[in-house]
Amino acid sequence: MKLKYLLESFEFDDIFPTIAVMYPNAKRHKREFRHAYDLLVDMRPTSSSKNIRYTIIEDEVSGNSYFGANDQNFRTSWDVLLGKEVKKDKGVDLSDEEIVANCLINVIFLGKHPQEFDQSYLTLTRGR
Repeated sequence: MKLKYLLESFEFDDIFPTIAVMYPNAKRHKREFRHAYDLLVDMRPTSSSKNIRYTIIEDEVSGNSYFGANDQNFRTSWDVLLGKEVKKDKGVDLSDEEIVANCLINVIFLGKHPQEFDQSYLTLTRGR
């Protein structure tokens, strides 16, 4: 499913508790996270042949593994991210809610946001 449609399939208030678990400072910045969500839902996606792939990632240092997507999947503009297909590999045990929450966090902090998000981004990155 394209990220745009995955985001639209959830209300912000339904995914925010999951965001807050993944990113503890989120509770202090709910307004900024909502701003990003609203901008993304209202934005027109740019078609992309690339995807955001959730896989099992092994931490080379600790030897632990976790589910996630490579940061490089998110290093583009928000409109292009919205046009990417979100996929998960076999064995990845994440719900759609967990994936959309993780995508939103990564889009905010790794993606190239539009100018109208500048102030919210500054607030988020100063509060980290």
